Formats: sequence, C-alpha cells, structure tokens
Amino acid sequence: MNTNTAQDREPLSKLLYHGTSEAHREAENTPYMLALFQGRLTKDAYSAWLVRFHAVYSALERTAEALREDPAVGALYLPQLNRAEAIERDLAYFHGRDWRDSLRTSPATDAYVARLHRVRDEWPLGLVPHHWIRYAGYLHGGATLAKLLTTTYGLSDGAGVAFYDFAEIEDNRAFISDYHARMNAVPVTEEDLEPLVEEGSHAFRGNAAITVELGEEFGVA
Repeated sequence: MNTNTAQDREPLSKLLYHGTSEAHREAENTPYMLALFQGRLTKDAYSAWLVRFHAVYSALERTAEALREDPAVGALYLPQLNRAEAIERDLAYFHGRDWRDSLRTSPATDAYVARLHRVRDEWPLGLVPHHWIRYAGYLHGGATLAKLLTTTYGLSDGAGVAFYDFAEIEDNRAFISDYHARMNAVPVTEEDLEPLVEEGSHAFRGNAAITVELGEEFGVA
C-alpha cells in the first residue's frame, strides 16, 4: 500500500478545498445562511444556531480528545481551537443563567453528531475533514462575522460573539500555517483521498441540513 506525502501529491488541505467546493457553496447559500450574511436573522434565530452547534462542537471536541494519541490524526488535537465553552458563554449572553434550558436536539443535529461518533469508532482518519471544516474557516473569517453580528444585534464589548474569538491563539497567521502543516503531514494512502473528500462533502451537507432546519423553523426565506 502506497502512502502519499505532501512531497508527491497536492497537499491534503488543497485537495479538500477543491474537492468539497460544491458542497461548501451549497452550505453557504441556504436561505438561513444568506439571511445571516445579510443581517436579517433575529437574535432568536441566531442563538438557535448556537444551540445546534453546541452539540456539534461538543461531539467534535470529544472525538479529538479521544483520538489525541492516534498516530495519524493525534497532531490535530489542539485544545486552543475548542469552541464549545465559547458557545456556552454566548448562550449565557442570549439566554441568561438558565441557558442550559435552551439546549435541545434536532434530526439534522443528531445525524451530524452520529457521523462524528462513527468517525471516532470506525475511521479516525475521517476526523481530518471535519476538524478542518469546523475550525479553519472561522480562523480565517471569524473576526469579520463577529463584526457583522455585533452590528446586526447592537452588541458591545465582545458580548455574544465569543465563538469567533480564539483568545488562546496569539498569532493567527502563524497558527493557521502550522495547522495546515500538521494537516498536510497526516499520512494517507491513495485509497484514502476520495473517501476523505467525500467525508468533507458530507460534513458540509450536514452543516447545510442544520441551517435548512433552522430556516424552516424560523420562516427564513
């Protein structure tokens, strides 16, 4: 079995970027996400996103913790990326001290979490695209989204946007470079590449399914 490295193929980060581009576009263009980018979501509609993705990030971060000693993907165990506690701070802002009462599940959220559990138990290499999708985009564009939400909801002093603040990362650019180096050093075989791209596309589709649910729940068109 031939194991490819970044020296003899396109880097994994670029393979995933190009291979998942269609699913990525679809996820960004659900009615809910377009309303978010256009500043048309109510606070309740946005905080419901936090509720759903609290479950997703909690599952992802438990998966990364469980695989921290895995020889292939353990290098992606980077607790400074974790978002679940940041989401909890945002939920406390939007819902008050009883924010845990707002937590509830949904079919699309359950399906996403179940997929992460399958990756943990059956195919640890599948963590890579999920990890990359759920963190890399916010490392790049989180500050812009935080400004948008701050304007949309009249927030101040970082209230309600902790999710986008990677406070434990001092040099964002250097961290992103290191992250991609770690990701591209993950040993994969030729046979792994197509399933990894498909797993990444599935992650984007899972993301889209959650926002479609949210759009239907809040009447976003």
